[in-house]
Amino acid sequence: MPPLDVLMVWHAFILNPRCFLEDCYRVGKIDFWRTGLPWSIIDSLIDNNFDYNLPITAINNFQISTNLKVENLDCPDSIPVNCPLCSSLVPVPVTNNKDNTGYADSKFSQTCPNGTCQAAINVETLSRAKFLQALNRLTSPAGTPLPGTVLDIDGKPNPEVMLPNNTWMFPNQFCIYLQDSLRTCGSDPRTADLNDVKSEMTRSLESRKFLKSGIVPYRRLDREGKISFRRMMSRFWSNPSPFSIHLVGAVIRQGVFVQKMAEIDWLHSPAIVDTIEAAVKKFERFMDMIKNYPDRCVVPTLNVDLVWHTLMGNPASYWKYTTAVTGKFIGHDDKIDEARLGKSFQWTCEKYEKLYNEPYSECMRSPTPLPDTTVIHNVANMTRHMLVLRSNPLPLPIHDQALLLLETPSNTRRSRPGDARICPLGGPNPRQVPAGAPESLLPRADL
Repeated sequence: MPPLDVLMVWHAFILNPRCFLEDCYRVGKIDFWRTGLPWSIIDSLIDNNFDYNLPITAINNFQISTNLKVENLDCPDSIPVNCPLCSSLVPVPVTNNKDNTGYADSKFSQTCPNGTCQAAINVETLSRAKFLQALNRLTSPAGTPLPGTVLDIDGKPNPEVMLPNNTWMFPNQFCIYLQDSLRTCGSDPRTADLNDVKSEMTRSLESRKFLKSGIVPYRRLDREGKISFRRMMSRFWSNPSPFSIHLVGAVIRQGVFVQKMAEIDWLHSPAIVDTIEAAVKKFERFMDMIKNYPDRCVVPTLNVDLVWHTLMGNPASYWKYTTAVTGKFIGHDDKIDEARLGKSFQWTCEKYEKLYNEPYSECMRSPTPLPDTTVIHNVANMTRHMLVLRSNPLPLPIHDQALLLLETPSNTRRSRPGDARICPLGGPNPRQVPAGAPESLLPRADL
């Protein structure tokens, strides 16, 4: 098991189910995707004071496998970062109290010490370097598609979208066409960033040279092509990490949810089982609304969101449930702006009450006062809340095709890393992808 901070990041990552699936799929880590959060083990490591205690074997395993200390205070004060221009490893301070320009600071900014380089090292220049690395993999013999394009518009791996005449592949074909100018754009290579890449793409799109070139069989970009392009670019904006989502922001956003759950303190409610059953019933209806109103933003209440988070903690079960109910692998967007969120929540409340003759939003606080806890203890509290959901069998008829809180049997056959393949552009016909490529992402029949 990892340290608590790594567990927090893992939890935040898994609550972005499409990004988590995409990244595991692209790097052949489907076993990890299927595993889900090991709640029973986590539960055993949390004591009655809500302290998370790693056994010495787990500490040693983590430190040996990662070459990192479990305690952040024991880690080095700097981390090595590749210069976006010359690729030299540059030691960057984790934090700089003088001007907040360290790697973890809000104004992160460094300069490559290589006298012949002197390139700017910041979030945007590193994001451009990440894009160029993805472009190199795309144009290599492997032809690895760009992030954001390996899952279809419904969030599922689909060989059909890999066909050259499918507009979902537009970002890959477009970037191959522009590869030389994308690598050299920007007035100064030392400060070139992702905005320069965007400007180069915009100029080409406005001229329509690519669409008129005859390389692709279509002359205009449809809705799916535009969505694919935006989704691809979203993987790089202000995100120099190897992941398809900026996990720092994801953890911070989940911290807000954790704080709310700790304040409500359902854990100490004498009616916890009834509370959970009501929440699961409302969650079922919530998913039905997502299915029946696909063009609407359906907003969850806190208790619905708790059930939602719990189910996402087991990606295979979540895949099975959402695809069975809605036909899509439902994402979980926690970055919606407040104005849209407010209007959408009002619509959700009104529609829910009209459909089910029940109020959608209601106060469900526990009468037990919230103990004085730290943020870390609040995370442990949240873990306990989810464990309650996981450990209580619910007598509700969720759906015949997918049980909400389904556990994977201990004898479930594990997939091999080779099961996850991405059909390269320019490679074999996607219709002839070996059996088990996209299908390997589906839960086993015995789940």
